[in-house]
Amino acid sequence: MRRLLTFIIVALCSAASPALAADDAATALAKRLAPHVGKTLDLVELGTGKRLVRPTLVGLTERKDAVTAIRLWAEGETKTVSVSLAGIVKIIAARETVYEHAGAGSGAQSRGRRAREVYEKQLQASAERMQERGVEPWPLLAAAQHAEQVEALEAFVADTKAAFPALETAETHEFIVATDIPAGQIAPYLANLDAMHDFLCDLYAIPRGEPVWLGKCLVIAFMREEDFHAFEGRFFEIVPRGVHGLCHQRSDGRVIMACHRGADASAFGHMLVHETSHGFNHRWMSPVRLPNWLNEGIAEWVGTQVVPACRQVPLKEARALELMRTRRSLGEGFFDPGPDAHIQPDQYGIASSLVRFMVARDRKKFAAFVQGIKEGLDVETSLKESFRASLADLVQAYGKAIGVPDLAP
Repeated sequence: MRRLLTFIIVALCSAASPALAADDAATALAKRLAPHVGKTLDLVELGTGKRLVRPTLVGLTERKDAVTAIRLWAEGETKTVSVSLAGIVKIIAARETVYEHAGAGSGAQSRGRRAREVYEKQLQASAERMQERGVEPWPLLAAAQHAEQVEALEAFVADTKAAFPALETAETHEFIVATDIPAGQIAPYLANLDAMHDFLCDLYAIPRGEPVWLGKCLVIAFMREEDFHAFEGRFFEIVPRGVHGLCHQRSDGRVIMACHRGADASAFGHMLVHETSHGFNHRWMSPVRLPNWLNEGIAEWVGTQVVPACRQVPLKEARALELMRTRRSLGEGFFDPGPDAHIQPDQYGIASSLVRFMVARDRKKFAAFVQGIKEGLDVETSLKESFRASLADLVQAYGKAIGVPDLAP
């Protein structure tokens, strides 16, 4: 029915009487937006190309039952704004396009549309490269499929609550969080999760508002370590050892992260960002796994960007620098490519420092390097295509930057 209404709106907008068609389309839009008043929209894309991500739809401004403007409370703002329908290119709610401007539109609308067309062409080119390399990209989901996945996660939460009754559910646009952390303490951590999501979208040039997760990302956060261990044993048959959190990345694309708070608030915020960033990288583009040094390096670096109050990573990097100065190498197995390869605890500081070095050299080239791997290239080839360098060149340049010019892989 919704798709049929969308077709009708587009058809009306291209009819012989533009004024009448616009009124009819706006009347239909009023009916479609009414259920979303008071709720968070996915995206309002303006003709200028600006994207209002996760705004709350406060209300509709109507004339003769036709929407002329929408009133929004943009995320992070303190007051509402009124946006004329004439300046809107697209509105997405519950992962479904509920409005899209038809026709050529004004120059501003054309700019917004061209930006979206450029992104869609980039996605198509990426999909073609993956096909050539035998990589299957994550499928694009319709709104109903996203809704089904969210329902499945909610059912999992219900099962978890049956075993851990103290859990309460908090939710953002991208995350479902089931936790027994007091409600008055959880808000900053929810903000950290959304900030991580936006940070990686910006890094990888994903327009904010485009879906990444399979439905949403689920976080199960306990106050007590014993409950975290009991959860992992009951639902994943895992005995966690020496970790505060684990990110479960399923082959079907579902991401469930579980953890316990610990005593250090900033360290907990960093850990949330670290672990869920693994899930984001899992969901970006394709199921191809990043090499462990890169995956962990990104997670550590992003954690410092989103939760700068946590000083764990700078301390790890300082210790790692002393190790590299002593042994003149990155350490055994750092670049091992195998699926079961894992860097050692004392190499995490090297991984984050190396990622930070590469990003500082060229942020866009770094994103292209990661994208190349997700599209099916090996590390060496992707590095040559993005930075025009080999792994040996990278290590040499990194060594000079940290004062170890004879650094070996």
